[in-house]
Amino acid sequence: MTETSQASVSRNGDIMKLTVVGAGTILPARGLSTSCHALEIAGRPVVFDMGPGALARLALAGLDYRDIRTIFISHLHPDHTLDLVTLLQALEATPGWSRTETLTIVGCRGLKTFIAELLAIFRDALPQSYALEVIELEVGRHEIAGLTVEACLTGHTTNSLAFRVETQDRVFVYSGDAADMDAMIDIARQADILLCECSFEKGYPTTDHFTSDVVGRIAEAAGVRHLIVTHTYPATDHDRIRADLGAHYAGLVTIAVDGTVVKC
Repeated sequence: MTETSQASVSRNGDIMKLTVVGAGTILPARGLSTSCHALEIAGRPVVFDMGPGALARLALAGLDYRDIRTIFISHLHPDHTLDLVTLLQALEATPGWSRTETLTIVGCRGLKTFIAELLAIFRDALPQSYALEVIELEVGRHEIAGLTVEACLTGHTTNSLAFRVETQDRVFVYSGDAADMDAMIDIARQADILLCECSFEKGYPTTDHFTSDVVGRIAEAAGVRHLIVTHTYPATDHDRIRADLGAHYAGLVTIAVDGTVVKC
């Protein structure tokens, strides 16, 4: 089954809600904004990547930036990071409100230096009333901000990470940008939702992204319950993606655009 806007899969109530805030790449295209995804776990928002414009699109999705407590950053390319400083500035510039709750930003090797250098340039974004916790995640399993998280390297860059978030009875996996098929199969094992980059159709020559046939094989081998493809380039043909995925994977598929919402 393939959906192109919204899909809902329920089991014992809606415990996870995913909003695809930005389903695209660095290239501008209507409906395919830069990477940002919001996962609500029992009503708690957790954000994955903050590409340029993410803060405004989070508001359009009905998510209040003041409620964000945890952000995961897959890697340090601008289409995944630039609105971090916008968020930090907003948290210091909201009239009549001061943040007191810790903001935790979790991500790849180099994240601490990256944020320190951002704040050295944008000094008005330096936290004054709250603590900013920056965690560089090692490969493996962790307990972070009340979440059980597993991370693996993805092969897109030397430090790019995928994340697996587990609750008592749900598993969510976000690939970030990726090229390592075997690593993705392992981290996506039996996931309820695999949110996976699918930059190009089958046959496109690339060494640092997934193509649609590879994504289909990953989802099938990992036993994924619901595959959601994101990070598609503007010229990519969604009909071809559907066909390529379906040749390898028989499960539920959603081809994400900005605003896609999935519950499980």
